[in-house]
Amino acid sequence: MTHSMPRLAALAACSALVLAACGGQTAPDASQSAAADAAPLVLGLTYIPNVQFAPAYIAADDGFFTERGIDATIRHHGADEGLFTALVAGDEDVVIASGDEAVVGAASGMDLVSIGAYYRSYPGVVIVPSGSDVTELADLKGKTIGIPGEYGSNWYATLAALNEAGLSTEDVTIASIGYTQQAAIAAGQVDAVVGFTNNDLVQMERAGLNVHSIPLGSDVPLVGASIITTRAWAEANPGLAKQAVAAIAAGVDAAISFPDHALEVTALRDDTLSDAATLQTAKSVLDATIPLWRGDDGAPTPVQDTGTWTKMVSFLGTIPGLLQGGVDPAAVVTNDYAGGE
Repeated sequence: MTHSMPRLAALAACSALVLAACGGQTAPDASQSAAADAAPLVLGLTYIPNVQFAPAYIAADDGFFTERGIDATIRHHGADEGLFTALVAGDEDVVIASGDEAVVGAASGMDLVSIGAYYRSYPGVVIVPSGSDVTELADLKGKTIGIPGEYGSNWYATLAALNEAGLSTEDVTIASIGYTQQAAIAAGQVDAVVGFTNNDLVQMERAGLNVHSIPLGSDVPLVGASIITTRAWAEANPGLAKQAVAAIAAGVDAAISFPDHALEVTALRDDTLSDAATLQTAKSVLDATIPLWRGDDGAPTPVQDTGTWTKMVSFLGTIPGLLQGGVDPAAVVTNDYAGGE
């Protein structure tokens, strides 16, 4: 979708023109009746407002949901709430969450399916101090790697990095350091940490730390942020599911095309973006997120790489004790609602 200006500005300009032409009277608005007939949808996002979710904010504010017949409510999860708790309880209809977490959830019996790509490449990365003798993943042998703990996406990314290097957990020391990667690197407590290009790496660079990042490899068997729902909901609401994916995809396209607008809609929700420094950090996060939306070929699309999902299910299945049950890749990902096969 191509826009001559951010939709929010365009709609504001049109509203001003209508009022001037009508002498201040309110003209009938067909969109009002359309909105009254719109289907409700609750979109769940993780714990705090962040510019990484700008496409969802844009889709809500600029009418991308409304014009597709959706009355969308955006809901950020509570700090102690599971990623999929509200979704499986029916309090949310769709959630943006990582594909690896969805597979783990599905293995525990949750009715989860990814209906669209949000990130098209995986953001996991190994971060080391500049000047470290760790210049490639194989150099991690004998080193101490700091991660929040042996759970979640950081842990899966760590295992994927070791797998790529031909190493095992016995070849390194895994240090569970909580979410203190920046402090641990700064103090030399660990040789490396595993984090994400559009979060940990940005924060360290903004803090003035001299660090170097090592990617996990182009064939990493993990999937990042995706558009997740339950199969029961998608099958009961196929048109709504397809339109929801399209609205979010339109938001992604707009966030890439109009990054200043992406920051503006985020600032309406994130009250920490109140000074130049925090705004610059948000801009840096956005700059690092745009390549994830674009993917390796540079083209944002909600169509998913089902082959990577298959590899991910197989890879996660090799982690002892992780998957509580078998997972059929065909049951946890579909392009039926994303405009692809």
